[in-house]
Amino acid sequence: MYSDGKGSVESIAKKAKERGLKVIAIADHSSEHPLGLNEGKAIRRRTEIDYCQDKYGIRIVDAVECGIDADGKIVMPEHNFELVIASIHECLPAEEYCKRIIKCAKSCDFNILGHYRSSIFSTYDELCKLDLEVLDVLKENGIALELNTAHKAPPLELIDLIGDEAKKLVYSVGSDSHSLSRVGDVMWAFKALNSKLGKWKSILEVFDV
Repeated sequence: MYSDGKGSVESIAKKAKERGLKVIAIADHSSEHPLGLNEGKAIRRRTEIDYCQDKYGIRIVDAVECGIDADGKIVMPEHNFELVIASIHECLPAEEYCKRIIKCAKSCDFNILGHYRSSIFSTYDELCKLDLEVLDVLKENGIALELNTAHKAPPLELIDLIGDEAKKLVYSVGSDSHSLSRVGDVMWAFKALNSKLGKWKSILEVFDV
């Protein structure tokens, strides 16, 4: 991969094909990460993605994951990404964590909020009013909430807390795989969504993939 993961685009595509996947997204970290994508890397990666889509017959989405900075901004190289994920990558208290995301969702153009309330980056255990504000701003701006199998995030009590309103959200299921062994490892997310919601709207429907 082109940032901190292991495996080439082709090895990821081959593994996805072996596991029966029809659509995957390759989302390297953006330019704020020391090993992240720059414009040259993004162009080279896109060439590999196009080649592997044809060779393995699966849809590979050209994606990027951007960190949300202290001003609620994201940065990425000049490139026509198909999908943009925004995530917090710092350990923050509840108020700062949520307000940063709310500010970003209102001012930046992205498709998915990544690993929300991951225990690695958020320092609060109890659900709070700000969680509801985050979910409201996602709905208002058509941003999907990721269920991240690697981080077991967000906590499933969040879906319980908002009840029927949870069905109004769009969801993205992600493995957050940084190695070939975890390509397609998304069962936790699917089980969680199916048990909590029954029927739910996927980001794939939004993109008509």
